[in-house]
Amino acid sequence: MENGIQLTSSTDVGAAGSLSLHPFLAKSLGINGQALKLIKFGSLRFVCNLSLSDRLPLNEASLSSDITDQLNIPVYCDLELKRNEKDEIVIGPFIGILVGHHQDTLKKNLDHLYDYIFCYRQIKGAILAFSLDQVDKKNHLIKGYLYNPKMKKWVEGIFPYPDSIFVMADKVSSETIKHFQSAIGDTVFNDFHLNRWDIYKTLSSSIDVKNYLPEAKLYETPHDLYTFLKRFANVNVKNVNPSHSTPIKVILKDRSNFVIQDELELKNYKFYNRDQAHSIFSRFFQKQQYFIQEAIDVTGYMTINFRVIIVKNPSGQWQVMGLFTRDKKSGGSTRNVFPFVKLGKAHLKELLQLSDLRVSLVYNEIIHIAIDTVKALETMDSHLANAAIDMVIGEVGDIWITDIQHSNPSHEIALVAGFPELYYEILKMNMLYAKKLTGF
Repeated sequence: MENGIQLTSSTDVGAAGSLSLHPFLAKSLGINGQALKLIKFGSLRFVCNLSLSDRLPLNEASLSSDITDQLNIPVYCDLELKRNEKDEIVIGPFIGILVGHHQDTLKKNLDHLYDYIFCYRQIKGAILAFSLDQVDKKNHLIKGYLYNPKMKKWVEGIFPYPDSIFVMADKVSSETIKHFQSAIGDTVFNDFHLNRWDIYKTLSSSIDVKNYLPEAKLYETPHDLYTFLKRFANVNVKNVNPSHSTPIKVILKDRSNFVIQDELELKNYKFYNRDQAHSIFSRFFQKQQYFIQEAIDVTGYMTINFRVIIVKNPSGQWQVMGLFTRDKKSGGSTRNVFPFVKLGKAHLKELLQLSDLRVSLVYNEIIHIAIDTVKALETMDSHLANAAIDMVIGEVGDIWITDIQHSNPSHEIALVAGFPELYYEILKMNMLYAKKLTGF
């Protein structure tokens, strides 16, 4: 049972090493009398004398200052008490957010992190933002910034390891993740960095997902792309590194002409034989750094590109939070960049000209595909709880998975589309899942 409390720090010399509770609060924790108890805050513990006092308010716990000082417990936070399976008195929740590798990155992102504690009243607890270069692995201590809800700002300090860690930093080594797991358990999430080809291979082996994947092949030699173009005249060549988000389009125009289009330019190439084509491809692509995939959005076939935001909720279940696309019918484009809108059943019906029943079936299929996709990724020995899935739906209702964003995907698309309440709800879900992992 969790108990919202007002934690105070006592400087009474005679109260050193003690925790005092109102009898009613003690009873709610399953404690019936005075005893020696272990107090736990994050990765640190302290043996204390637990006593009962009916002079305290019902929801107040008084902890001696030597304990608050040694464990660096932020009494200014809205904390809760619970007794765990080891009969320890746990103070929490204590959530960590690993923002980056260096403190400079952390400081640059502190303002953005206010979005994650916008709903602090529902999250509560101690929330610590930190960077890897300020982690003392030997003593299990972190120099970082802890949110002070009374001052409404981040306060620098040194704290024990938190009880759960939300990984936002890119490419954290498996060695570092294992270190945190050995210290706090399996409560580190989004704790991995997978390349696109590994993701594709995993999804292609899933009976629930494989039929929604465009055909693909790892780029080993220029001939791989050459033969692929013979089968599919329109292909996307994607970097296996997820940080390179935009694919390179290769379009075979006729037997001796093709187009290569990247973010910056579109260029036409003429070739008279296979060797010439190979030579051109080798200038753009390196072995095993790219993979080739059939393009779905081809000329003459209407498609809708959209993103599905999916996160784990406080119950630990996957929940689709929203679908978003660009509104190409709004007339509000700037330099061919169209505004984002939320993609709902009405929008799908209008764009695809489907019946109400067919639209409901398609929409529900999208939801199931998204959930099956992230569940398949969880088989890769990963703790995933925050993702975005890019999909395409064709004019006849065919659905395709085109990309997965699993490394700190931005959910600001909801904000840009005009749904600030949903944006903050998504981030709140991230934090409430982190809270669940702490045991609260």
